[in-house]
Amino acid sequence: MLDNFLSLMERGGPVMWVIFVTAWVAFIMLAERSLQIQLWIRRARRDQQGLEESPSYQPHLPTGRNASPIALLLYRLNWKEIHDRSDLAKQLNIQLAELMPKLEGTLPTIAILGSLLPMLGLLGTVIGMIDVFDVIARHGTGNPMQMAHGISQALLTTASGLICAIPVIFLHHLLVRRLNLLMALTEQSMLVLYNRHG
Repeated sequence: MLDNFLSLMERGGPVMWVIFVTAWVAFIMLAERSLQIQLWIRRARRDQQGLEESPSYQPHLPTGRNASPIALLLYRLNWKEIHDRSDLAKQLNIQLAELMPKLEGTLPTIAILGSLLPMLGLLGTVIGMIDVFDVIARHGTGNPMQMAHGISQALLTTASGLICAIPVIFLHHLLVRRLNLLMALTEQSMLVLYNRHG
C-alpha cells in the first residue's frame, strides 16, 4: 500500500507532494471547524431555550473557547452603559462584529486552500507538458517512454488537484451553512433579550 502510494507520488512529481500536504491541512482544518461549530450549535440551542423560558437565565461560560456565542455576547455586554433598547442594539452589533472572526476561524483559509488545489494540479500539468516538449526537443518523437512520463505527470496532478479540491470546497460550503445556523440561533436569542429590555 505504502509502496503504491510512494510510486504514485513519484510519478506525479514534486507538485503531487504539495497537493497532498495542502489537502491534508485543509481536511484537518475542516475537521476542527466541524467539531467546534457543532459544539457551539448544541450549546447555543441550550442557551436559547434557557433565555426563552426564563428572564433571569444566565448561560454557563466554560473556560476556553467552548462557550456558545450567546454566552459570550451576554458575558461581554457592558450593562452599565445600557439604558435603553438603542444602547443594547449598539452593544450587540459591536460585540457580534468582534465575535464573527472567532466563529469563522479557519474557514476563510479553507476556502483559499480549496481554490488553490486545482491550480496546483494545473501547475503540475504545465510542468508535465514542459517535460514532454523537452523530450521531443532532445530526442524527437522516437522515445515514447520518456514522453509518457511527462504526460502521466500532467494527468496525475490535474486529477489529484480536482479530486482533493471537490470535497474540500463541498465540505467548506456545508460548514458555512452550519455557521449561518449558529448565527441565526444567536440573533434569535439576542432578539429575545432586546424585546425584554424596556
